[in-house]
Amino acid sequence: MVLVYAFSNQWGTNISRRVLSELQRYYPKGEINFQIVFGHPQSFFNKYIKNDSYDLIIGLGDFWGQGNKIKIETVARNVYLKGTIYPFAPIKVELSLPELEMYDPSVFEISDNAGTYNCNFIAFNIELNIEKRKQKTRHLFLHLPKRGKADFFAKNVHDLIEVNSIRKRNNLGTCLSVKDGQHHPKR
Repeated sequence: MVLVYAFSNQWGTNISRRVLSELQRYYPKGEINFQIVFGHPQSFFNKYIKNDSYDLIIGLGDFWGQGNKIKIETVARNVYLKGTIYPFAPIKVELSLPELEMYDPSVFEISDNAGTYNCNFIAFNIELNIEKRKQKTRHLFLHLPKRGKADFFAKNVHDLIEVNSIRKRNNLGTCLSVKDGQHHPKR
């Protein structure tokens, strides 16, 4: 089973919410579980992730910094706003990325900064849950630039998924981390 989630503002007009809607057009109903995160992500995590098992989880969040590329996040940190998420938990965790052999560097870039707000919060929680439950789940988090066309981003996210056969072999490949644009086996 594949879960794709996106954060939404109260109007449903932010980029990750719009990209999720566009992405749904590429896949038959029921093939992927598309969900929207409203408000703080803890209740979403408890309802859809904490006790469920997925082969692949893809998160879409809004990136509020400068830049026009989709960021493939590689790390989540134990930080929320100015405090920690969990005391005595690891300072940072590498995401259990699916194998990404090909991506368009004019559209995507590798990042190790998921921020300090909701995107990082849920990525950190998902990764801890994967490790705690010893799951083979692959976890991909994409930060989308706030300015851009949702249909363009959705097509490129779809292409990233399909070109790398992520949905089909998400548990068959070696778990890789991506650093400095290079793939390294995760230890």
